[in-house]
Amino acid sequence: MSPDISHAVQALLEARRSGHQMAPPFALKDRAAVFAIQDGVAAATGPVAGWKVGARTPTAEPNPAPLLKGALVPSPARFDGKAMHMIGVEVEISFHIVRDVAARSAPVERAEALAAVGHAFVGMEIVDTRLADFKNADPEWLLADNQMNHALVVGDPIRNWKTLDWATLPVRLVVDGQTIVDQQGGLGAVDPVRPLAWMIDHAVRHRGGLRAGQAITTGSWTGLRYFPPGSHARGEFVGLGSVEASF
Repeated sequence: MSPDISHAVQALLEARRSGHQMAPPFALKDRAAVFAIQDGVAAATGPVAGWKVGARTPTAEPNPAPLLKGALVPSPARFDGKAMHMIGVEVEISFHIVRDVAARSAPVERAEALAAVGHAFVGMEIVDTRLADFKNADPEWLLADNQMNHALVVGDPIRNWKTLDWATLPVRLVVDGQTIVDQQGGLGAVDPVRPLAWMIDHAVRHRGGLRAGQAITTGSWTGLRYFPPGSHARGEFVGLGSVEASF
């Protein structure tokens, strides 16, 4: 690990420990540096609980980030909103990994990747950041900070996910009794299975493999919405299940 990468890892770990945000100390020259920082933080905090992955369009290259140890929280979840720098909420389709896939250099084809997946579930990603002035930060630094992940709330299982029409799936976000989002579709990637399969291949070839019990969440259907401490959020894929968190 280079001195710069080591410095970035230690700064992010200290920001997590202390609750004090950090300013990015240098420019990240490439995606390899981003992943090295992610891996360094993950190695220091324990086995990863899974991965988050998102793609802005159906053909865009996905962006991966670890879900750190302890990130998976069952619904209904409760967080200390006053201790967070921000309270960001995203309603997502997430997936349970039920089969180990060992690290290797050969690609993981789609059929093999999906054979490692069990139920989907209604997920709610909770977003916070270790970076000061995050709105003006280099997007690569946001990714190095695990794309601002704080937690992933695990909601109701979705057993029939392979038969769903993703483009027309009804999704709803209700906060403190007020409907914030009520729409059909909304995922940038449209089909969450493409970033899911991409993430499995990436984890196996570049990030040490996958383990049963991990989760993969595949991007927001509702956009990133911010709320104050004291809020209660409920996400729902209508007819499939829901997930809740209080702050």
